[in-house]
Parts: sequence; structure tokens; C-alpha cells
Amino acid sequence: MGLRNCYFSRMKPVYFIAALVATVTILWSCDEDSKNETDGLSVNSALLTELSDEEYPDNPDISVRHSKYSETEMGAIEFIRNGEGFDIVITPSKKEDDTVRMNGIHLMEFIPTIPKYAKNDKYMSLISVVIQEWNRNQVKWVDEELLSVIPEDFEVNGERITRIDLARNCLNSYLWELFFYADVDGNDVVFYHGWFDFPHDLYKELFEERNGEKFDDYARYMEDWKDPSNEKLDLSLIRKVITSKNVRFVNHDEEMYPISGERKKKEMEVIYPEKYSKMSDFHTDSALFATFSPPGYYTRSDPRHTELGRFHELENVSYRKTASEGIEHDELHLVFKRRNGEVTRLVFGGINFEDLPVLEVKDANAGSQYSMGIGNHPFYEDCKAHDALCCYDNPYFGVLLDKDGKWLDSHAIGIDGPLLHIDKDNPNIVHVWLLSFERHALVGHYEIDLSKVR
Repeated sequence: MGLRNCYFSRMKPVYFIAALVATVTILWSCDEDSKNETDGLSVNSALLTELSDEEYPDNPDISVRHSKYSETEMGAIEFIRNGEGFDIVITPSKKEDDTVRMNGIHLMEFIPTIPKYAKNDKYMSLISVVIQEWNRNQVKWVDEELLSVIPEDFEVNGERITRIDLARNCLNSYLWELFFYADVDGNDVVFYHGWFDFPHDLYKELFEERNGEKFDDYARYMEDWKDPSNEKLDLSLIRKVITSKNVRFVNHDEEMYPISGERKKKEMEVIYPEKYSKMSDFHTDSALFATFSPPGYYTRSDPRHTELGRFHELENVSYRKTASEGIEHDELHLVFKRRNGEVTRLVFGGINFEDLPVLEVKDANAGSQYSMGIGNHPFYEDCKAHDALCCYDNPYFGVLLDKDGKWLDSHAIGIDGPLLHIDKDNPNIVHVWLLSFERHALVGHYEIDLSKVR
């Protein structure tokens, strides 16, 4: 994947100095001094850094952020192991700001995990942890959940914090992000966004504790973005197929998707086509999107190429009822063809469709977003859902396969996963939308009729 190369080779010259400063700071934070003992507890720390508008001109939050966003700074973040969880201490750069403390945070679910059903298959184990690392997992604490982890109200830059987000972004093993929000007219608005290099030794320690395997066996893929080979995936390891049947569908690719929510603020990250009026306009290998680059920001200066021509025509859809450890789930297989006849299959399952939101098409951006991968957490979660979902036994999977069942890299192709919801007027209709690379756009929409299989 050309995207996942060295940080500096991908930056405009104007950003190089800022990138170098940020990287030097990050490297210092991983020095041996960043780990110490406090009252018998293990403490790992990292420095926080911010990006100015000059350094991050393609920031999609520019249109929706707090007025104090560009002037808010923080100093460092500490992870203090305390029993099974971690206390997180975020220290300010300015003495008048509060030191922010979060108690009892479960970091383990942020760590890429080999599901138990993949343990004896080296290739599926590799794909599982690599693609989990290559997908964002951002968790929010707000309202009662925030009050349960912070001992008091905290103020930064004169604003009371009403929400905190922690994100393991979709780049290499150590690039994480931190967000603070404040209330503006009844809405939580981001007023701080900081980047940090998660302490390397702690990450490796948690990975090995979680998976019972050496991190070094996976490091070149997760630290250096080495692409896994394209090999056959044995999906029978994940679930048992109970029934399988072709189902009717309606293709809406000749229509336009609703531009709202995340798609509204990320509209600026679509580079080509410059003008589009329907989703099929993306179905060429010329579609370009802003790249997501280290330490974790969008840039139009190095456009991300795609292979969305693979989704030229939806030829067939089949529904499967499956079981994982005796629990039944829903699964869909969508078969696409290029203009030249090349086959690409989108397969996702381990889902219960009755749990999907019921929405009108105009509200599709509020649907459930699923990432590509095996055993993944969603892109965005609240802390309660995050703690309740364990990657070790999560039956969800979403993969792209060729005609022979070999795994295809969805990031290189330009698909982040399906967005799903139930039809507002017909409970037997599941709407499947295709999320583009980095969820900048929706590049496919299909109504799947399950009335004959329910």
C-alpha cells in the first residue's frame, strides 16, 4: 500500500519542519524516562502535540469545531496501571489549566486482538490484528459515563470538559489521539485535539498479554505497514452456515447519497471526481480521496488512489443464516463485477439485523457503520459499548474476496466497510451502503429484500 510509507516521504515541504518537530517529540516521549514507578504502580507517559491550521489545512472539523480549538494546548498523557485498568492523567501546558484525570479505563479493548476462532490459523490471525490496527477505534466518555471516570469537573482554556474521546487511529501501532469537548448551545463541540505516540513498551506488553504471542512476529506489518499476502480465508473458522439463499435486491448506484453528518464535514476530502451527482460516478479506478497520514490527519496533497471500478455492477446477493458457538447471526454476500468481468465479493456477517437502526434513506448517515476486518470494534463507540464488546470472541467480520476466495486489501481498493439500516417502511428490507476510504463518501446503495428468508 503506497499510503502506508514513511511519514516524511508523504508530506508537503511546508509541513516537513512541523512533522520533524512532532516526530522528535514523540521519540523523546518513548525514552526510558517515560516509564517509571509511582507508589508501586507502573507509569508510562507520552507528550501531546497539536497541529495548527497551517499544518492541518484539510481538517474536516474546521467547520464544526469550538472557537478555542486552535489556541488550546496540553502537555503530556500518562497511563498508570491500577489493577485491571488504567488511570489516565493528562497534564496541561499552562499552569492555570486543570490536570485532567480519568480512572479505571480499560485499554485492552483498544489493542488488536486475535479472535479465539483464528488462534490456530496463522493467516487469519495475521489478518485479524493487522486490519484491526488499520481501522480507527474512537471511544467517547460523556454524560454519566464521563462522570463515572473523572473525580471532579475539569476546565481547560476556560472551558468545562463535557466529553472526552480517546482514539487508536488507523495508522501504525502507536499513533493515538485525544479529544476534549465543551458545551456550545446544548451541543458537545471539540475544542482540543491532540496527537501522541502511545508508549511502545506498554503497547507491546498489552499485545502479548492479550494474545499470548510475541508482538515481534507481527511488528513489521503493524509498525511498518507491510502488506499481508493475498491468501484464501477459511470463513468456516468463524461460523457455521445453516442456510444459504439468493435474495432480491434493488441497486440505487445511479442516485446520490445524502450529504449530512460525517459525510457533510468530509465532503472536502473528496478529490476526484470533482463533480458528482450519483454514486456510480465513483465506480472507476480514478476516484481519489484525501490521504490519512501520520500522526493522524487528512491531506489532499498526496491523493489516495482506489480501485472502485470493482463495484461497477452488483450481480448477485445471497443471504446466509449462520451460527457462532450456537448463537445465530445474519450474513450477506454481495458479488460485484468490473466492466472487464473481474469478480469482487463483499462478505460480512456475525450481525443481528434486528439490532440495526430503522431509518429513512435521507437519514442513512445515522446508520450502523461496520469496518472491514475480523473481530473488529466499530470506528466510533461510547465507552459502555466498547467495554461490553470483546474482540476475542466477537463474531463480526467483513472482508473483500476475489473469485477464488482470496483476501483483498479493502484499504487499497478504497472501501472502509458497510453502513447498514432497516427500511423505515418495510422491516424486511436491509439497506447496504458502501463507505468509501476513510468514510469520506458513500459509493454504493443496495436494498436487500429478506422477505423470503425470514
